[in-house]
Amino acid sequence: MPSLRATICAASVAVFSLVAPLSAVADTAAPPETPLPATSVPTTAAMKGSAAVKLEGCTLGGSSGRSASFSSKMVGGSKAASMELRFDLYSRPIAGGAWKPVTGVPMFGTWDRPSSSSVVWSKRVGGLSVGQSYRVLVTHRWLSKSGRVIRRVVLPSPACNQHDTRPDLATSFVGARSLANGKTLYTVRVRNLGHSAGGGFSVALAVNGVELPTARVKSLGARKSRLVSFTAAACEAGSKIKAEADFSKEIVESNELNNVVESACPVVGG
Repeated sequence: MPSLRATICAASVAVFSLVAPLSAVADTAAPPETPLPATSVPTTAAMKGSAAVKLEGCTLGGSSGRSASFSSKMVGGSKAASMELRFDLYSRPIAGGAWKPVTGVPMFGTWDRPSSSSVVWSKRVGGLSVGQSYRVLVTHRWLSKSGRVIRRVVLPSPACNQHDTRPDLATSFVGARSLANGKTLYTVRVRNLGHSAGGGFSVALAVNGVELPTARVKSLGARKSRLVSFTAAACEAGSKIKAEADFSKEIVESNELNNVVESACPVVGG
């Protein structure tokens, strides 16, 4: 796992920041999927305080690197003498699974005590891993003059998904149509399933074991598709037709395993 960095910032009137390294992911139980209920009536927030949690930023590269910024706005109430809050960081694969705590993070998993009765408290973590999703659970506590907890609210943030930003070309057959000259028109669909454009690649088709001249695609945007057609002899019964995107290996992709598709003759579209 890459070396992760954490930054904290509290904003009421004053602003300060700290930077520290971050360590490993602990394989322990998942946090609750929903915030703990705040047992209150409409007037309770004004009396005992309120809170809200946001995902302020989620970067996938550039000068900021792979990072996430979270914030909590916490407001004291008439019955609260002081406030405390704690950010706990969790991760899971973007594909799904249980949220697991990320441990050993300086400034995460510890209690902070704002000096103001209304504060926006922010924390940033950098060096995040590709393919992982990150969020925080923020625990808020309002305390009486004697230090007794009079209100407790736990809120989850939205997730920061650290997608692989490379393109991902995938190929499928659309079908084949007989032409008047005895030839066949074969149509292939090329999709870019990735999160960035793929430009300047070739698409190849082989019929009856013969490679046809490749077709050129200048660019294919993220989440876009393109139809590519070839004219060739009719395929022979029992033979296979093979199509391949990025035939010349010009594109660095997040997944290189879905560039090639084969179909038995006659072609079955996909």
